[in-house]
Amino acid sequence: MSAPEQASLMPADEKENPLSKRGLAIYEEKLKPLLEPSHNNEFVSIHVETEEYALGASSGDALRAIRNRHPHGWLVILKIGNEPEWGLAGRLLVGQMTAGQQK
Repeated sequence: MSAPEQASLMPADEKENPLSKRGLAIYEEKLKPLLEPSHNNEFVSIHVETEEYALGASSGDALRAIRNRHPHGWLVILKIGNEPEWGLAGRLLVGQMTAGQQK
């Protein structure tokens, strides 16, 4: 599925978000050729600012893996493969806000 097709399945408020767009573009242009099909049905967490990523069997595993390297910053989490979970696609995890609340 191409980024435009993926974006069309996302809720309107998420697909218009510039960070969601950036995360989907990183996946489509850089990560999809590396990850599909060998990692289908796993999750990828993308650190938008650095374009680094981490994989996990669940969205939580992918989140913890990337947060170990990047405790702050904006993330996009996607399910890899033909049947992504669009509830997660483009959802930005507000790591900066969470970190700010813990200080």
